[in-house]
Amino acid sequence: MNTLSTMIPMSRMIDAALNNHFEAFGQDDPVHTASPRADILEGAHEFRIVMDMPGIKSEDLDINLENQLLVVKAERKWDIPEEFESRRRERADHTAFSRSFTLSNAVEMDQISAQLNDGVLQLVLPKSEKSLPRRIEIK
Repeated sequence: MNTLSTMIPMSRMIDAALNNHFEAFGQDDPVHTASPRADILEGAHEFRIVMDMPGIKSEDLDINLENQLLVVKAERKWDIPEEFESRRRERADHTAFSRSFTLSNAVEMDQISAQLNDGVLQLVLPKSEKSLPRRIEIK
């Protein structure tokens, strides 16, 4: 078996995978909406939500809290560079990310903070004093 004969099937497999990936986004859809995955962590004194936000800048993020509903939204827009005259596959001209979290009274709502570093958004939600464990004195 020569090297070329093994590369052709692999090339076809890669093309098929790319075609399936690009078609999943819809070629005619000008906006692709996603709900990014989130890791929700619980520590002794805080909850932490960690979300991947590839290509998102802090000015493209919108984080709101209303009636115990924390909403994270972002939009990423891009232009095709002029030196590329045609596309092999179409993709959305911009992507919108949105994710909502319903918070309980265990969170100090007015102390929530957010930080975006290297495409990773971290939301810190301090626990309320009422939700922290405490020792009950016996009288």
